[in-house]
Amino acid sequence: MRKRELAIKCILAAVIGISFFFTSNPAVLGKKLEIAVMVPNGVDPYFTAKRYGYETECEKLGIDKMYFYDAGGFANLGKQIKQVEDAMQKGLDGIILGVVSKKGSVPVVNKVIDKGIPLILDNLDCDTDRPVIRNMKNGELVGMLRATYIIRALKGKGKVLLMAGPAKVELCQQEHRGFVNYAKHFPGIKIITEWTGSRPDVGMTTVEGALQANPDIKAIATFSPPLTVGPIQALRAAGYKPGEIIVVAQTLDAGLVDYMKKGWLQATVMTDHIDMARLSVRMLLKVIKGELKPPLFHKMDHYLITKGTIDKYDTSGSSYPEEWRK
Repeated sequence: MRKRELAIKCILAAVIGISFFFTSNPAVLGKKLEIAVMVPNGVDPYFTAKRYGYETECEKLGIDKMYFYDAGGFANLGKQIKQVEDAMQKGLDGIILGVVSKKGSVPVVNKVIDKGIPLILDNLDCDTDRPVIRNMKNGELVGMLRATYIIRALKGKGKVLLMAGPAKVELCQQEHRGFVNYAKHFPGIKIITEWTGSRPDVGMTTVEGALQANPDIKAIATFSPPLTVGPIQALRAAGYKPGEIIVVAQTLDAGLVDYMKKGWLQATVMTDHIDMARLSVRMLLKVIKGELKPPLFHKMDHYLITKGTIDKYDTSGSSYPEEWRK
């Protein structure tokens, strides 16, 4: 009797597995799927890493083609609007979009939703009032984690340069808010906020100017990997030793692993952005298949790592193989 029950269970498991394969694989359904992925700034190492996540997940799930659109910077709203309109004209099956402007992108995002095109807002949100699926970073948590490390390292007293990124980007505002709201509980912490572009040269000149005006700066917190490289270069050029001024960043792209191991970077907040990209692709496929419907708001988790824990941390959700895209 037990053998018969076991045989029945095995048959059922096989049937379920075959059924899942046929319903989850677009190619088996006889439908070629083509989607668009749109990012604000593709040359940023953060978005380069996410592209790896998008592409590999599309391959894994059998999506036939992924069009990758790069707006070329957060100031290029008009370019991104044209890219979205191009994707709509192509009749693609779905769009994953990180907007360059929370408010400025509303009309074109509404157009996508009103046309019934499956859409995932990824990483950078839009002020649309339409029901939509969002897969977002938790900006306030990122800011708070950076503040937590710095304030503990400074024992609650010292001047901090907060390089918050582009002022018009909502995510930057969230991270700034998380940092400041935590730091306000420590009267001995003085924050100097600089809203800047996300480039190494901008980071370098900003730190050089800040140190001239405030030579007693004890720590620097940065919005992005490129914005972190500049301050480290400025500190080295000015003759500082590794760790003399605390630097806390976000992710480990743009060579930040090497900087951390050499002591120039004390801590970083991991955002698992490759896993985030993979999740957005899975979400989009579910929307296309009618298995997931808006509205939905999902926030990613984030983690703080240091030189002492970097070798123990699983970075598979946030780093890609060196041979990729060579």
